Amino acid sequence: MSGTLLMIHGIGCGGEVWDVMRPGFAAAGWTCEAPTLFPDLRTIETPPESIAQLSFQDYVDDMARRCDRIFQATGEKPAVIGHSMGGLIAQKLVEAGKVSKAVFLTPAQPKGCSAPGLSILITFANVVLSGDVKKGHKIWKFGFRYGVLNCVDKSRHDELYALARYDSGQVYRDIADGVEVDEATFTVPTLTIAAGKDRATPAKSVRKMTDKYAGAPVPTDFIEYADHAHWIVDEPGTVQVVDDIADWLATH
Repeated sequence: MSGTLLMIHGIGCGGEVWDVMRPGFAAAGWTCEAPTLFPDLRTIETPPESIAQLSFQDYVDDMARRCDRIFQATGEKPAVIGHSMGGLIAQKLVEAGKVSKAVFLTPAQPKGCSAPGLSILITFANVVLSGDVKKGHKIWKFGFRYGVLNCVDKSRHDELYALARYDSGQVYRDIADGVEVDEATFTVPTLTIAAGKDRATPAKSVRKMTDKYAGAPVPTDFIEYADHAHWIVDEPGTVQVVDDIADWLATH
């Protein structure tokens, strides 16, 4: 048994985003945990007003508590893989010393690494134009199709968008303003993964993370998949991505 792998989804998503990748990691010996952040507040339909109280730090704290519970139950810190926003949460967990190793999969970038572009604005246009941090937001359907699912067959777009969840405007604002991450605290192995066709977290931004984390006590490893996009968790070729990540986890 390889230990516990904590799988953290991205903004607007739930734990089911890992359904395609999870079996491969389980076959490699990992006990996989793929929770949905605050499911009672981050609903698929109209969210409660209290969703506005959530911040990015609440997400980090929630996953840090889960790491602590895993450690208490097993005596070992979990490994973590985070997709999109989940990749930024994973970076904060590494910073806090909560995990044994980490994979940042097409991640949201920390402060100083973002490279704003038109594709990001199109993807999240409805949130950007609203600018309201006092309510919940769900990425608009066109933006989800354009910026997230651009390498997924169009016949599946409606089914995937039907699972999209609301997040608080404050969380979007926190990520846009930039989340500080101190690379000097990175004392465990990390792997950063970019996708060449990613429109939501473009590869040029993710590459900047490798420059930042080159200065860490344990520099990050890096892979870029030229033919994948942001929904790398469930695209043609995802099985190979899982195999590559599983090999990295096994050798680190």
